[in-house]
Amino acid sequence: MLLCISCTSESENFLEERLATENFDFSVLKPKSKLLQSNLSNSGVEYGIISLDNKQKVKFWFVSHHFISDKGGTIYEFPNGEKKFISGMHCCEVLFHDTESFRDLSTFKNYLETKNGTTP
Repeated sequence: MLLCISCTSESENFLEERLATENFDFSVLKPKSKLLQSNLSNSGVEYGIISLDNKQKVKFWFVSHHFISDKGGTIYEFPNGEKKFISGMHCCEVLFHDTESFRDLSTFKNYLETKNGTTP
């Protein structure tokens, strides 16, 4: 018997496919808060920019657990081009209640790691 188990989640695969095939226009984002701007693509991906307190920008692409069979998730792209998938964390849209985590990139990355895999 052969058992094939993927290390990537359905959410991560979905988002990676959308990033490879869709064009996300970051020039026309709608403000959600003073630190967050986003839009919703036709495929149901929320995408946007998070502005950290030190003026660094983090892009994100999010799919809700309501549209996928797992916890949903977000791909974050940091200023150096590094991308990181975070499972769960957000429910229906990208929202942050802990604005202390927006202080700088290191603090924000640490915050994301503590939330990775949490149920929305």
